[in-house]
Amino acid sequence: MPRMRDALAIIAKRFLPLAALLLAGVASLGSSASFICGFGESHDQSGDFSHRWHRGRGADLSLWTPDGVRIVFEDAGRIYVVDADGTELTSLSGSYEPAGPRSETTEIDFSPTLSPDGSRVAYSTLRYAKGELREHTYEIAIQPIDGSDRVRLTENDRDDIAPSWSPDGSLIAFLSSGAEWSDYRVFIVSPDGSGERLVAPSVPALCCALAWSRDGSRLAFASERRETGAAEFVEISGVSDPPKREVKVIPDFAFRRQSLYIAKADGSGVVELEWSENPNSPPNARYYNSQAPEESVSTFQWSPDGERLAFAASRYGDKDSIYVADADGANVRRIFDLAAISEIAGRDAHDNERITKIAWSTDGSRIEIDASVVRGGSYAPVVYSVSADGSDLRRLAESRIELSDRIRTGSGPKRMVRYGYNPNDAPERWRDVPPMETASRAPWSWSDGTVGWILTTALWGESTETILARVVKNSVVAANPPISEVVDAGAECSRNVGWRHSGLARDCRTLLEIRDALAGDAVLHWTGDRPISEWGGITVENGRVRALETVPGARLNGTMPPKIAELTELRTLNLEDNELIGEIPPELGGLSKLEALNLSGNKLVGEIPPELGDLSSLEELRLESNPLRGGIPPELGNLSNLRILRLGGYDSRINSAIPPELGNLENLEELSLVGASLSGGIPPELGNLSNLRVLNLRGGGGAGAGLTGPIPRELANLKNLEELRLRSNRLEGRAPPELGDLITERGDGSHSTRLRSVDFSDNRLTGCVPPKLESVWSFDADIPFCE
Repeated sequence: MPRMRDALAIIAKRFLPLAALLLAGVASLGSSASFICGFGESHDQSGDFSHRWHRGRGADLSLWTPDGVRIVFEDAGRIYVVDADGTELTSLSGSYEPAGPRSETTEIDFSPTLSPDGSRVAYSTLRYAKGELREHTYEIAIQPIDGSDRVRLTENDRDDIAPSWSPDGSLIAFLSSGAEWSDYRVFIVSPDGSGERLVAPSVPALCCALAWSRDGSRLAFASERRETGAAEFVEISGVSDPPKREVKVIPDFAFRRQSLYIAKADGSGVVELEWSENPNSPPNARYYNSQAPEESVSTFQWSPDGERLAFAASRYGDKDSIYVADADGANVRRIFDLAAISEIAGRDAHDNERITKIAWSTDGSRIEIDASVVRGGSYAPVVYSVSADGSDLRRLAESRIELSDRIRTGSGPKRMVRYGYNPNDAPERWRDVPPMETASRAPWSWSDGTVGWILTTALWGESTETILARVVKNSVVAANPPISEVVDAGAECSRNVGWRHSGLARDCRTLLEIRDALAGDAVLHWTGDRPISEWGGITVENGRVRALETVPGARLNGTMPPKIAELTELRTLNLEDNELIGEIPPELGGLSKLEALNLSGNKLVGEIPPELGDLSSLEELRLESNPLRGGIPPELGNLSNLRILRLGGYDSRINSAIPPELGNLENLEELSLVGASLSGGIPPELGNLSNLRVLNLRGGGGAGAGLTGPIPRELANLKNLEELRLRSNRLEGRAPPELGDLITERGDGSHSTRLRSVDFSDNRLTGCVPPKLESVWSFDADIPFCE
């Protein structure tokens, strides 16, 4: 095991810095700034741009109008405005088609910023005639929020990006790069395009964080310079025990050093904040990480009175610290070190833990610290609070559950916006950023093949959320049009379903007729005002409804209408993780083409209908985590195509024996009956399941409950088995010696097996375990291995 730990340590050293970098990219509003964007253009051999827009400060950032009525947001080269109830979606860009890296569009807009009065939007734009891309640059545009009268605020031979309104709306700061310099410089211009001036001409600015002080008199921005020097790289080899450390020196390594500047709005009074205690000391040794700056500034924010600037910074290899400076850049003092969180939590600090966000309290007396810390090999969000002088550190939250509760119970009339992404469609987007009270966005991880992301809103103090907009078939559409009671389903469906698809018209009527019964207190936005192919949770193929699935943002708490069985072409019925009540309709057994039935994670009661055994095409049946009662129907043994069968769960009341007929499921790969109050023994017939990879019969551990009798020797026939879990039952006797046949011993004394996890613990077994099972990666039992 020491070698395995060393290998894991090496993996952590190599890959956790990347995760920390992603987690550090939380954007913030108002007078705060974080580094969340990159800017670049490149050509492929055909001359097309492979990346033509900059994911600017507005990306993944929601902008509320001051009255809380409308929201401005950006996605894929388009700027959108939507009402807070999800209606009246408008594209300020004029197009609803997302701009892909190789799309044919000649118009790209990004990085919006809303004027303080909510009437106008400034953003970066690239617009050109087809075939003339290389002759045009990014400029700043300004436009009323109603979408009229777009005007270019700048028009020059530079690339102008990342606009930011001053608090009184009289100025707009932005970043610009051009022929005179390859990096960025800070510019300021009036909203009418006059008075453009360069701030701090000799100081390059990092993309894309600019922060105005509350009175608009000063700007804070980050900068970066490069230096060349000798760098030590430490390599750790896990081959030896203890692991070998080798230090290599690169003589001409390019160091990046970030710093923070403050400048007055008129361009005078440019000051660099001196925060590093040992700026001239030798660089720290590096562990595989050549990308991190030697000195870095991750986030900064002005105090409510504008008299102080707080920021998070660190040297490579040291913990992030929080510093506070006076408004003129003087009197920089360190008030907090991230290691303090580890100390009061009673654990060791990890090298790659980062402060992701800071926020002042409204009275300026305290600073909230949002950080990403390492627990159990993965990152976890924590939120702490410290006085502005660095004293009185308080723990606010140390888990996502606590953070979610904190959001739901937060006080005040604030509202938040959540973005959600399909991890398969958008792997480059952050999906694991913790929700924060001071953040403008939070994750919603889910998978829906027709939806790339969703935008939702919620009022502080409420647990409900409403979908505002979604991407359907590469178009952004409003998600919450006004909805009314279904009076005539046929008439509603005739609006968007032509007679060429009479089967789809029938499916449309069926869905409208079951809509409200299924939704309960939730709202399913299925109406005749939009094509059925755009309804949430519905997939249409070849003129028929093929899938009915859980709708992101809609917590269904109605019943399962028997009329669902009229969707005769249904292949997938997946309503997991809702709050559906009532019984499972036996009519579902008539869905002869159904391939997947997943009703797990609801509140369904009653018995499992034996009619489900008629689903001849079924490949997956998941009913776990429901308070179902009664027995397991033997008829399920008729499902010859079934690959996955999951029943039970710790709230299950299934209390029968395992039917031996389940041994007929020749294609079964997973059989999971976790936590069910099963009785009787393990049927020897399960040894016939030659394709089985997972057999999980873990009991609930209750007194007088669980499987009894011996472990059948026939389980040794399961040559493809990877997991065998029999924990917390009342099994007796010896572990069959035949189970050792699942391990193949090679001539050189090594072993070969598919089996990687076995758990026999918390039973009444006696004797010993076949010694070959000692080679299983994860093994747990209350009896020893045989000699």
